[in-house]
Amino acid sequence: MLPKVIALFTATLLAGCAAAAPHAPAANPTNTDERASAAPKTTDRATLVVASGSDAAINPTSDAPRENATWIGAAPASDFILRSQRETLLGVWVDVPTGAKIARAKSALALVIDTSGSMSGAKIEHARAAAHRMVDSLPDGDIVSIQAFSDTAEDRIAPFPLDPATRRTMHAVIDHLSAAGGTNLFDGLRLAELRVAAAPASHPVRRVVVVSDGVATVGPTSPELLGAIAETGAERGIQVTALGVGLDYDERTLNTLAVRSSGRMHHLAAPEDMANVLAEETRLFAGTRATDAVVEIVPAPGVTILSVAGARATPVAGGGMRVPLGAMFGGQHREMAVRVRVDDPSATGSRPLASVRLHFRDPAEQGLPRVQEVVARFDLTDDPAVVARTEHARAKTIAAVHEAAEISIAAAQDVNAGRYDDASQALAQAEQRLHAVAATVRDEKEKQRVLAAARNVSAARKSSAAAAAAPPAPADRRARALEINAAAMHDAGF
Repeated sequence: MLPKVIALFTATLLAGCAAAAPHAPAANPTNTDERASAAPKTTDRATLVVASGSDAAINPTSDAPRENATWIGAAPASDFILRSQRETLLGVWVDVPTGAKIARAKSALALVIDTSGSMSGAKIEHARAAAHRMVDSLPDGDIVSIQAFSDTAEDRIAPFPLDPATRRTMHAVIDHLSAAGGTNLFDGLRLAELRVAAAPASHPVRRVVVVSDGVATVGPTSPELLGAIAETGAERGIQVTALGVGLDYDERTLNTLAVRSSGRMHHLAAPEDMANVLAEETRLFAGTRATDAVVEIVPAPGVTILSVAGARATPVAGGGMRVPLGAMFGGQHREMAVRVRVDDPSATGSRPLASVRLHFRDPAEQGLPRVQEVVARFDLTDDPAVVARTEHARAKTIAAVHEAAEISIAAAQDVNAGRYDDASQALAQAEQRLHAVAATVRDEKEKQRVLAAARNVSAARKSSAAAAAAPPAPADRRARALEINAAAMHDAGF
């Protein structure tokens, strides 16, 4: 039943937006056949609340790449791979510059609000206030729609370009949002995705913002199915920002929406935080540096890609992987850890490992398709000391931070279920591995980033251990689980 439902939604979405399909990325990459060690300089984000890769990881003092520098970077864990193992980790990153060369890309935004009974009181009041502020903060010409979902989903505001008249209409409708009924997240998300997908090509920044305080109770409810809607939308350039309000929302579903659309996820312990978070979302739109961004990882002959962590990746012809990133903002960092295997252990000499290409459209150049490429290389050796001497700090950091984030997300579910000892044990092992990596990383900035991730894991472990010693009330346990999950999602780049 699940594949049929996904196929039906996919067909509906594609039919609804065929006329507005975004342009395909350029086909011929600029050949910058350089060793990955010459990629953009590592950015220090250890002092940020969000570490690796989040849209919100915008640090005005960071050493982001210069205006004309290559944004894409890639490096294997070491220039050398042990012949006996033949596997390595390829770190891939995108660092978007923060220069002044910005021409604002027009946005198509759907704000889809949970209006089920659990949202009554302060939550719906702050949701209305946040919607008012969002409508006022976007410029004329952006296309905005508002959907509400409870037992069913409906358009409260059909997609309209903003101007003084439509703003007055939107504010009047927002004033009448009220809360009652169940939680039909499936229909709400589907309707919002369809509205944004139908936006014209003149509005390349496409975002669905979901505000919910509960678990889906009406219609299809599985995270897998809801994530499939977000993934299908991502192929049309739509990203999901998911706002979980309070302590009762389904973080597994909201995690999935963010990951599978290359979006973001926020844990809002207090309803009054909604307005600031939505204001930050709209602020980021103004700093768009790329739209329709896609990373393409193409293995060299004799190399096989085994897995990709840190992003939603889909296979392409020739054994490559495609990672859609959507719109990207100045100062944004995205990273992924790619596990690869060398199939022929007999070859000698420096060889290409993979071509990593960033395709995007440049709003500052009237949507001109652009592409950047970096080629990662390797050699084989039988000497572990050679491998250790030629390690790449950022590749090691990416792998360590993403592994720890995955462990922490799983540990949050253990805490949620009262399995405190299991959570503490997994988090302790993750913390030990992070400290072990930090001890071998020679680049000071990357070392500090690994140590910052270790501190996050340590805080989660101590919280779990304290709960095991004196089991908290259900609300306190739930709060701890959501805090651990939110910190891990930010470390993972969402």
